[in-house]
Formats: sequence, C-alpha cells, structure tokens
Amino acid sequence: MDHIREVRFLTDDRDKKSRNELVISWGHNGDWYVAVVPEGQGTAGKGVHISTSGGASFSVPGLTQAISDAFHAIANAKGNGISHIT
Repeated sequence: MDHIREVRFLTDDRDKKSRNELVISWGHNGDWYVAVVPEGQGTAGKGVHISTSGGASFSVPGLTQAISDAFHAIANAKGNGISHIT
C-alpha cells in the first residue's frame, strides 16, 4: 500500500445527477492533501494542505492521524466508488 499516493471515495448519494468525491493525497513530503471535487475532476486549487511537521499537527492534535486513518481505510477498501492512484 506504500505505493498508493491518492485515494478517492465517491459519495453514496446515487440518486444525484452530479456527485462529489472525497480525495485524499499523500505528498512525497509526508503531508496530506484533502479535497472534495465533482466526480472525476482534479483537485488543483480545491484542496486543503495538512502539514505533518507543524501547522495542523500542532494546532489540531490528532487531525493528521485521522486523515491518515481515512486514507488507509479507503486504500484498503474495494468496490464501487473507490479508486486508488499510484
């Protein structure tokens, strides 16, 4: 799983014409990037940078671990609405 850099979870709202995806990316620097975007779209300019060396790790203790846990939960899942990018 260490080679997975991005996971996507497509909303369960199957009755919606236009659906959103939760996108969590793991940066080469160890930081996290989180965005909610329309299905299949990129995240440039739409995400939040969560720093593991300062920033969020100090101001919101536990946030980086929670994002890591969410990333791994999606990475370990299989099925409709789940995708992984290496």
